[in-house]
Amino acid sequence: MIRAIMKSVNRRRWIIVLAVLGTIFFGGYGILCGVLYKYQDKLVYFPDDYFPTDPAAEGLAVEEFELEVEPGSTVTGWVFKVDPEAPWILHFHGNAGNISGRIDYLKLFKELGFNGVLFDYRGYGKSKGVPTEKGLVADGLAVVKYVTDTLMVDPNRLIYYGESLGGGVAGAVAEVEEPRALILKSTFTSVPDLGAELYPFFPVRLISHTQFNTKDRVKSFLFPKLIIHGQPDTVIPYEHGQRLYQTASEPKRFLEIYRDHNTGPLGLGQEFKQVVKEFVLEAVPDDY
Repeated sequence: MIRAIMKSVNRRRWIIVLAVLGTIFFGGYGILCGVLYKYQDKLVYFPDDYFPTDPAAEGLAVEEFELEVEPGSTVTGWVFKVDPEAPWILHFHGNAGNISGRIDYLKLFKELGFNGVLFDYRGYGKSKGVPTEKGLVADGLAVVKYVTDTLMVDPNRLIYYGESLGGGVAGAVAEVEEPRALILKSTFTSVPDLGAELYPFFPVRLISHTQFNTKDRVKSFLFPKLIIHGQPDTVIPYEHGQRLYQTASEPKRFLEIYRDHNTGPLGLGQEFKQVVKEFVLEAVPDDY
């Protein structure tokens, strides 16, 4: 009788211990999920206001602009002109740094004979504000309006070029203001897709309020699309580029480059330059 009572007591003790441990584990896990939800933008955006150089130091003449998108949020950028009648490339940069680290894109556009516009999202470089998904899209739309209304660029001559996170921004902007064509370089399918791969032990798809769902958007885009991805890419896996291409509607083209994620545009090889030039010139024929 006493032995049976002791077994029952021990069983209850183990149940209590397991319940306490479970509460601690799941409570801590829940707290971590809450922290991830609250501070996830800190894991997505890495703005920098340090400008180590500028185009003038590289022998490139640019026009600077600053736009107030909304109270407390501005967008700043550069306009580089080769020939107003040539195609225009609107560049959307990635999640870190600022346009001072993308001057090589101006050199690329010059070499290819294209006009270029580079800009910093709110909170990046000299732009004011706090980056969010909604805010970055608003910034992109403000720059498109500036390019078409103030610079008087024909939308039929305007190409969006998004790299990494910038591909997500460019895709969201293209859903509202269609470009003549879209280039996505090293872009993820969506933030939740990438986040679930980086943090497999957390319910990223449930707690992510940042989406940038480019995979779904490219299904409906009927304008030409060029998707470029490196193999290997140690930041955004190559498979993301493949899935974007497979999902995208026609017309579309895929270019595999044998470079990593952060290789600059001048280091991506001659085939990269040739394909980008051919794609842009095919999308913007001389009669536009």
